[in-house]
Amino acid sequence: MNIFATSMLLVVSVCASIATAAPATPLQDEQLSVVAAKLIPAYASEQSAKSLAILYNLQLAAGRLADAEATLDRLEAVYRSSEPRLVPNVVPWRIYARSKAYEAAGKTAPDALAHAFSELYSSLPSSQAAAVLPWYSADIDSLRADEAAQAKICAGMPLARCASAANLIRAHEENIALTYLMQASAPLLKADMERRYLIDDQVLIPTPDGAKIAALVVRPRSAGKTKLTALLNFTIYAKDTWSMSDAVTMAAHGYAGVVAYTRGKGRSPDAVVPYVHDGEDAATVIGWLSHQPWSDGRVGMFSGSYNGFTQWAATKHHPSALKAIATNATNAPGIDTPMQGNVFQSFIYPWPFYTTDIKALDDKTYDDRARWIGLEKKWYVSGRAYRDLDKIDGKLNPVFDTWLEHPAYDAYWQRLIPYGREFASIDIPVFVETGYYDGGMVGALYYFQQHLKYRPAANDRMIVGPYHHVAMQTGVLAKVDGYQVDKAALIDLQELRLAWFDHVFHGAPLPALLSDQINFEVMGADSWRHVPTLADMATSHARFYLTGHHDAKPLLLGNAPDTQSAPELVVDFTYRGDVDFQPPPGMADTRNALVFETEPLKEPLEVDGLFQGRFVVTANKRDFDLSVNFFELTPDGRYLDLASYLGRVSYMQDRTHRQLLQPGQPRVLEFQSQTLTSRLLTQGSRIVAVIGVPKVPDIQINYGTGGDVSSESIADAGAPLRIRWSADSYVELGIRGAPDFAQRH
Repeated sequence: MNIFATSMLLVVSVCASIATAAPATPLQDEQLSVVAAKLIPAYASEQSAKSLAILYNLQLAAGRLADAEATLDRLEAVYRSSEPRLVPNVVPWRIYARSKAYEAAGKTAPDALAHAFSELYSSLPSSQAAAVLPWYSADIDSLRADEAAQAKICAGMPLARCASAANLIRAHEENIALTYLMQASAPLLKADMERRYLIDDQVLIPTPDGAKIAALVVRPRSAGKTKLTALLNFTIYAKDTWSMSDAVTMAAHGYAGVVAYTRGKGRSPDAVVPYVHDGEDAATVIGWLSHQPWSDGRVGMFSGSYNGFTQWAATKHHPSALKAIATNATNAPGIDTPMQGNVFQSFIYPWPFYTTDIKALDDKTYDDRARWIGLEKKWYVSGRAYRDLDKIDGKLNPVFDTWLEHPAYDAYWQRLIPYGREFASIDIPVFVETGYYDGGMVGALYYFQQHLKYRPAANDRMIVGPYHHVAMQTGVLAKVDGYQVDKAALIDLQELRLAWFDHVFHGAPLPALLSDQINFEVMGADSWRHVPTLADMATSHARFYLTGHHDAKPLLLGNAPDTQSAPELVVDFTYRGDVDFQPPPGMADTRNALVFETEPLKEPLEVDGLFQGRFVVTANKRDFDLSVNFFELTPDGRYLDLASYLGRVSYMQDRTHRQLLQPGQPRVLEFQSQTLTSRLLTQGSRIVAVIGVPKVPDIQINYGTGGDVSSESIADAGAPLRIRWSADSYVELGIRGAPDFAQRH
């Protein structure tokens, strides 16, 4: 059975099971209608998206269908202003309201839905219809859970007396509408797709070593005999609804949209091995695409996270048909995952199960957060070696264990992506999208900087703003990590990427937002800047020395060295009483760290780009891991992220070769942040540096023996770690402006 048919049947079967198993609620149609009608006036003049969503569902429940559709007009206007990514989601709700109106006018339910669907979806341009398509694979389970939670609040009382009645009615109506739409719309969607596109979802591409790669190809019927450029997403995330949406989006914009899976995923009969074969296999797929009768011989690649890695992996093999890559939130194996700065992080531990257990994705295992958080805590409390994680869990994790055998950035990692001078031969345009709140920024910056280091004239462009890891897939959030995103940053990142592809492949004008090599939004200033290099993000630099005495809390970020001070950090690796500690919301985690603050800013100050550090330290152990995190501490006590660094000191000079410390002897540590920022700090805020040693349940613990860190345990802890910073240790931030407390360089 083909991917599209499978996707549609999956939607139907899931919805049917949910509808059958839906919990009983205290709602009766007549009672619901009466209560809903009485609640409508309280919401009629509301303007927030949340209130308008409630109003719409109250109007549905009361049978006021024309009013409900008018409310959607208001909701769409709010979304356009505050969260544009949600605008396409209004279309299915509009279809539902109109179909119910047609039913009330005498049409049968199938005819009513078909009529509304034709008016409101089939009539859309393909690009707009493609934006709506992901809604039809929405998470009904969450709606069902929401209704059950609201019903519990109102249990045991008449609906009219429940303070949460409006929310219960909203959840009930949304559950009914979504279940109905996703079942009844499946054949309509299938027919509409076949009208717009030529879909080949049975492709198996052979590789030179005998493996087979499963692929999906979607082409616009409107292209006729015109040759097409292919845009390829090569991914390990074998989820057919995601793949169809990606391929359709590319086809809707005039390309051949292609999604190919890592060998062993989907219909591929081979074993799944993350990372190892993707570069060669992607190059094979690119060659195959370029020789198809519909192809113009050119291929671009797109997508992010792991799928961004596959693009750089493909460039290592120089397929001649590959003419451009557009990456976002880009994973760099060995650089940011599974280790950052040669320090392993446990968030990645469940990922091999998620991607290799089955042909699709093992969501059930991956989403078992209680299991993974529990595993991290059990390991932390036990004090066992990091390589015992799978033994504690009770299930072997051979992929993760293989990674642990390579703590240096050695040949194992170097063969996966371009390394060193290999970047010099990559001569295609590169577009990079990342975000200040994107964990994938570490990898994105690594590729970007390495490419320009070895090929200074590379045609690379970067855009960075207050975006989270999946902003490219799901749209820009209006608020992220407590930060209200500026309106200037509420852009459509997918449309921007497609406009860049149009520039590269069809000679369209370069989008104005990409007018220079580095294009960044200044948080808090609601504006964009465009500069030729990362270094040009800042106009000057402020150097802060780590000053203060042992009894000073917090210590000072000062403008000159204090020869009387020698900040010292002591870390007891045997203490595990903090296993359940979580910093309060809006606060920084300052465990096992020294906290340095500036005086309050006398005027606003813009902090831009990467920070540098030069520490002269003396430690009593042969190694330790270092974390440096910068924050804006606002006058009301909130910590807002700026930029950060995490690294193993013994690999700080060379990630490929370990150089241990000599206990009691000073060592100069020079480093650069792995993330960057651009933020306008408010008057009265302080700049805060939290400089410490990670000793938490979700990061590998380096006990400092100088041996294999993954094999160290609490038995190796010995005396507490002691680190002393010399008086001339400093950090340096890029700024715009002239602070009166900092020496400028």
